[in-house]
Parts: sequence; structure tokens; C-alpha cells
Amino acid sequence: MKRLAYIFASVATALVFTLLFFEKSIGLNLVILEWITIPIMLVLNSPFKFNKLTVTALAVLLTTSLAVLYSHSGWTIFVNILMFFTCNSIIVFKEYRSYMYATFESFRNAALSFVPQMHRKHEDGEPKMKKSKIFWLTVLAFVITLAFIILYSLGSSKFGDMVSDIIQSLNFEFILLFLLGLVFANYAFRKKTEKLMTYESGIDETLVHKRKRRFLRGLSQTLKNRNFFGVMLLGMLNIVLLFFNISDIRYVWFYSWDGSFLKEFVHEGTWILSFAILISQMIALLLFRENLNFYSKNKLLKILTMVWLAQNCFMTLSVGIRNFWYVKYFGLAFGRITVFFFLVLVLVGLISIMIKVTKHKSMYYLFKVNSYAFFVVISLSALVNWSVVIAQYNFAHSDSAFIEYSFMAQLGDPALPYLTKTHEELELIDQQQQRAMKFDTHLDYFITSSKYEILLKVKIRDFKKRYENQDFLEWNLADEWAYRELKKSGFADDTEFDAEWSDLIR
Repeated sequence: MKRLAYIFASVATALVFTLLFFEKSIGLNLVILEWITIPIMLVLNSPFKFNKLTVTALAVLLTTSLAVLYSHSGWTIFVNILMFFTCNSIIVFKEYRSYMYATFESFRNAALSFVPQMHRKHEDGEPKMKKSKIFWLTVLAFVITLAFIILYSLGSSKFGDMVSDIIQSLNFEFILLFLLGLVFANYAFRKKTEKLMTYESGIDETLVHKRKRRFLRGLSQTLKNRNFFGVMLLGMLNIVLLFFNISDIRYVWFYSWDGSFLKEFVHEGTWILSFAILISQMIALLLFRENLNFYSKNKLLKILTMVWLAQNCFMTLSVGIRNFWYVKYFGLAFGRITVFFFLVLVLVGLISIMIKVTKHKSMYYLFKVNSYAFFVVISLSALVNWSVVIAQYNFAHSDSAFIEYSFMAQLGDPALPYLTKTHEELELIDQQQQRAMKFDTHLDYFITSSKYEILLKVKIRDFKKRYENQDFLEWNLADEWAYRELKKSGFADDTEFDAEWSDLIR
């Protein structure tokens, strides 16, 4: 019975998938697909029960699907699809404790989704053919049938003309989309393996002291040597990092801008220091592995490790302050927002290592905590349309932060109501920029406000044409709100420009 339900659900979902996305962009159709698919997944895998990870996964998935409507940025759509992909195994197997292991299961399931699933036994227990044999026998049957169609077409011109008319009437894009829908349904509904889940269930979050009776003296000497090396290494590294953090307090925390572009200060500095922090985490993990966690004389090493990790937390905050200064003088950008989210994950990683060292936690504990943090942080980042935030913030701080018009003109369509400015407003912004910036704002690689005004007119014209011709399944709240605001302000109808402007935009 379940097999018939699986086949019916797969074919019906593939058909719905095709009708929703055929010649349409992503919008309401993605939300409809997910809200239809999730209940079917739960029913086909009943009886089901929820644990904390399952509830979180469902809440995140449904929330990000709604964010597709009210935010509708490329990042939101990507995260929502990613959440559906990775949450698939969490919804089916409620015993998973770690987002990371459930993601591994999702990747395995995705690799198998191109092969139809067949049950190996009848309900009465009789064995069936293997799914690989069924698949290849089906392919062989199609190939033989195709060969006979070709032979009959060569033997009869009338039959050949009829076959040709049928082929020409077929819409291969529709067929390919239907096949993709079958792959999607097979991924969403196929029965998962319990091997990885069973393996995860046997992993403990807390380390166990494994006593080794053989070569006891040699083992003790090895731990003593590792402990001595760790104390020497972390002792020296703590001194170096202390001086580095003191210099950061002086030159970063109380920074005074000299008018430079801050590329070395932020771009190179941020990612190099972030890499150094990740290396620091690896050093702490390499030192505290196996029985060194239970070595009776490792107290000094633990203290030095805690100080080392705490100093890395401080350096992480300093990296955040570097990024803050960049935002203050050069406005918001996607990369600068990414740095803030990345630093949150770094802090979670450092704190989780502290807990691991003090509470004798296992590597599985680290993977579980940090993968869950990644899951939550990346989901939260998708709930906001950052193009809108950037447009609002940057123009609101035009009297103190540099506005790069070429970047602003590339922001997403939902930000258009905040990007459009009258000619008089742009002139005022130019005056504010000249007073606030300590460098020439009219350099050749910066576009002028006049060119920006034209680029926005072209952008609004293209958006208006796309919006007014879209299908209702492509609807999303972000585009509708932007269109209404542009209509209300009159910018939607003011998209004409003369020949002189055409020359300027070139």
C-alpha cells in the first residue's frame, strides 16, 4: 500500500512541480511546492514524532519559505532551497541529533534520487528484483521500442510523417521539467537508510577515559611530552597575542580615519586574522585529544588554553570593530554583512572549544554545536532583504559615509523605492560627499550621480516590464510593494531620457 502511495505521490508531485515552474520564475510557486511536499513527506514516513532538531528544522524551513515572498532576494531563495535540501533527512528520521549528520544523509539521498526507488520484497515476503535491474530493463525496453519506431518510420512515409508531427508537437522543456520533478519527488519521498543515523546514535558527546595498561610508562611519557610542548607553545603564543591585542586596542578600537580606502586595514586584515583564529582553534583541538584530557598534570596547559581562546575571542571582537569602521566610512555592502555573521560563528566555535576542554567533550559535540549554529545563523541571515537594508542605510548616512553609485545601482529590485532619488536630492548628496570624504569623490573609476540617475531609470523600466507581465505564480510581496511605491512616487512612469543621456550612459 505504501509503495502505491509513494508512486502516486511522486507522479502527482512531479506534475505539480512542472505546472508551477514551467516558463515561470521563482515566487509564490516555490512556497506552494514546499507547503504541499512537507505534509506528504510526513504522511509517507508516519508514524512520526518530533524532537528539538526536527521542530527547529520545520520552523526554519517554513519561515524561510515565507521569507521568499516578503524578501525575495537571491540569497533568501538560495537559503530556503538549501534548508529544504538539508532538512529532508531531519524530517524523515527524527532520531538525528546533529544537523551535520542529517546533511550527510541528504547528500547521499540526493545522489540516489536519479534512480527510481523500488521495494525489494513483496508484502508476503517474496523477494523482488533489485532496483538496478528494474531500472536497466526499463531503459532497454525503451531503446528497443525506439528502434522499432525508427524501422516503421523508414518502412512507411505516412507513419514517419505522423511520428514527426508528434515529435514537433512535444514541448521538450515541459518534458525535461517533468523529469526534474520526478527526481525532486524521488528525493523528497524515498525511504532513507538508517545506517548513518544508527552510527550517530552510538556516538557520545562526552569523552571517556580509555586506560591502556600496556606500555604504561611509555604512554605516560608521551602525555608528559605533549603537555610540556603545549605549555611551551601556548605560553609563547599567549605573549605574542597579548601584544597584538594591545596594539589593536590602540590602533583599531580607537581608530582615526586618515582618508585612505581601508583595503589593507579591513579586506586583507579581516580574512587573514579570521584564518589565524581558525588555526588557533585547531591548535587547541590538537593539543587536547585522547587521554591528554585526563592527564593529572595538565592544569597549567588548560589555563593557558583558556587564556589563548579568550584572547582569540577578543581578537574576534577587534576584527568586528575593523569591519565596523569600514561600514562607518564606506557604508554597508554584502561582504561587510557577511563578515559580521561569520564572526558570530567564530565566537560560537571558540566558546564551544572552551566547553570541550573544561567539560571533556568529544569532537562530535563540537560538530553538533557548530553545525547547529551554522544552521540557525544562515537561516536568520535569509530573513532580511539585505539590498533594502543597504539602500536605506547608505543613503541615510550619505553625510558621513561614501556612496559608491555603481554598487548601489546593482542592488536588487525590492530596494528600488529606496534607491530612486530626484535630481535635486542627488545634487545634495554630492555636496555632502564632497564635505565628508577626505579623498576625491570624482575619480574616474567612480560613476557620477547623473549616470546613476540614468541607470536607475533603466532598472525601473526593466523591473516595471517584468512585473506587469509576470504570472500570478511568480508573485511575491517584495516586488509588489516596490512596484506600488514606485507608482505612488511617480518614478515608475518617469523612465524616459533623451539622446544626451543615452550618450552619457555609454
